[in-house]
Amino acid sequence: MDYQPQKLEKLAQLLEQHSPHEGLNYTPIENLGTFKASAPQERIPALEIPGIVIVVSGKKACYLGNETHVYEAGKVLVGFYPVPAEMEIVKASPEEPYLVAGIYLDMNRMADMLLRIDRFDEAAPQPAAREPSVFYAADLSDRLLDSFIRMFEALENPRDAAILGQSMMDEVYYRLLCDEHGGELRALLQQKGKIQRISKAVDYIHSNLDKPVSVEKLAEVVYMSRTAFYSNFRDVMQVSPLQYAKSVKLHEAQRLIKEGKKINEASFLVGYNNLAQFSREYKRHFGFVPSAT
Repeated sequence: MDYQPQKLEKLAQLLEQHSPHEGLNYTPIENLGTFKASAPQERIPALEIPGIVIVVSGKKACYLGNETHVYEAGKVLVGFYPVPAEMEIVKASPEEPYLVAGIYLDMNRMADMLLRIDRFDEAAPQPAAREPSVFYAADLSDRLLDSFIRMFEALENPRDAAILGQSMMDEVYYRLLCDEHGGELRALLQQKGKIQRISKAVDYIHSNLDKPVSVEKLAEVVYMSRTAFYSNFRDVMQVSPLQYAKSVKLHEAQRLIKEGKKINEASFLVGYNNLAQFSREYKRHFGFVPSAT
């Protein structure tokens, strides 16, 4: 354990104050929010958004391909890209809810902070060898915990939140990259191979949801052979490129339907020209038909 338990308790109290609703709660500081669940939730498909997450109580499991990532108190987790996975809240109650503080991850901001650190440091820490991954997890440290506490304390004063919020968020990125286990995270970000190319393919998918997707086209976008691209994508994302694209499209369609779009319009906007096929794949993915959304 790298943090003082009383500090985690203090953050938990602050999060309760700023979590008036079940589910996602936004704060006046841009990209800072909380998530609260007061009861276990069964395993369901979800699109995990990029973020820096600190768990203060409860427990959640994220199932990604053959991997299981556990979100529990005392851990910080970083997700680099939107990831289709299955989520299950396995430990939560009204007395001890599943409660987290989260920052939407800005990769450009993190990369800029990394460059600033590297310009100052003569020698970066040498981490243990590690395969590229869309997830990074480590034990909390006092310094990172302190950064989150200060940010949530700033919410008590609208002027503090408005003027100091973003500089406090920069501190979170800084502490995360400089902590004892930050060398592994820095190594992941500095890799010049798989993860950067896969990131470009992921960006292409999200920017072209209304277009058909093929492995050949994605491989062309990242200047790789079809075979190498397919293998590298699965290594990093734990799903095939087409499985990833289909999941992202279906989650976007679900969002559009919830916002009031007609089913045929939502299906067209995510690249489906056949409504029957869309309905079949939607039901297979979510377990219910689009009209039940």
